[in-house]
Amino acid sequence: MNLKDQILDNIKTNGFPAKKVALPLEKMYEVADNKGENLNTILEELKVQGVDHEKTTDKIIFKSAMPNLGPEAFEKAQEMMKNMGSEEMQKLQEQVANMSQEEKDKLMEQAKAMGLF
Repeated sequence: MNLKDQILDNIKTNGFPAKKVALPLEKMYEVADNKGENLNTILEELKVQGVDHEKTTDKIIFKSAMPNLGPEAFEKAQEMMKNMGSEEMQKLQEQVANMSQEEKDKLMEQAKAMGLF
């Protein structure tokens, strides 16, 4: 298992994304070094997946990059889509269809990070 997956498993086990989760900074750099991986690169990859972080002198605090997007936000979005007219819905579908593959992938990663599927 690579370090990024280990971090994701660890923070989810400790309540992420509902809670902020702190891991020891120095230990994280040591583990990354021992595995031949770059912790800063992994942290940037996690950010794209909706896992933000902040570093203090002794720890890394992981937090959701989408703090207001929980299950309630998904339900609200579904409700809004039900109430959309066919024109609005078509416009939304066209926007998604016109996204680059990279934008679509990022949207899917964010949805996964929120636990939508």
